[in-house]
Amino acid sequence: MSFSETSREVFQVDEKTKLLTYIWMPKTKLRAVFIGIHGGMAHAGDWVTPALFFIKKGIATYAPDLRWHGTYPQYNPGGKVFFHIDSYDQYASDADTFVKWVAAKHPGVPIFIISHSNGALISLYYGLTIGRDADIKGFIISSPWLKNMVEVSPIMLKLAKILNKIAPTLPVKPEPLTDNLTHDKDITARHHADEAAGLRGTTASVRLGIESMKTQEWVLNNIAFWKKFPVFAVVAGQDKLADPDVSEAALKKIPANLLTYHRYAENYHENFNEVNREKIFIQISQWVDKLLSQKSENPQKPKGKK
Repeated sequence: MSFSETSREVFQVDEKTKLLTYIWMPKTKLRAVFIGIHGGMAHAGDWVTPALFFIKKGIATYAPDLRWHGTYPQYNPGGKVFFHIDSYDQYASDADTFVKWVAAKHPGVPIFIISHSNGALISLYYGLTIGRDADIKGFIISSPWLKNMVEVSPIMLKLAKILNKIAPTLPVKPEPLTDNLTHDKDITARHHADEAAGLRGTTASVRLGIESMKTQEWVLNNIAFWKKFPVFAVVAGQDKLADPDVSEAALKKIPANLLTYHRYAENYHENFNEVNREKIFIQISQWVDKLLSQKSENPQKPKGKK
């Protein structure tokens, strides 16, 4: 299935794992590169909407299908499409390897990470751990999945911890939220078509549930130590998946001189697919332009909390 990408390339993330990468490359001079990290149960083709906006601004987008997502089974024998990961350290390692791979293709071109939902959780975790000294110009964060909107009962949590030890890949089918991701009916229809085609997942593993909660707690406890990277963040007020109040409180712990924050009260979860997305893209474009204009300067690194 095509998502208006200009090309595709298979990325060898480790000895055993291949990830298909969608690339949207401008014909004009390349000003910057976005690395897209998609959300859970989604796939890299979902970046088509922002990618087609920013390609007109001279910005390329590289987006891989994450492990166990999208086209993963086509390139990894025994793979299937469901929301699963062994640990978020694996996600962070994949992100770090991918950043270096893209940077080698475009020496000297500024790199930004653009991420959504679970992808935003991954990118925040990456920026706080092995990516804290990476050569990244900035992070763009949408609806970070820092706390589930639906609380897990203590009994179910205890059961999940037991199952994680004996059947970590046991699939669990959560409440379907496809119709509550965006007000754009055309994109919602595309999501349903992607589910029918097997590109979008509908189940998650027991281990994912445990690992995500562990990582959410860690990021919430450590986000105040964010340093170096400017962040553009947008939170959806009508989010039915990620708690917007928790996201807002957490993001505002990032040093004020690094954070540009917006909250759209009317948005569902997918800000970059919402009906007001062009307004958000223009804000991101202005933020990027400001950072790129500083490339010839040598400002002191902002002082964050240690």
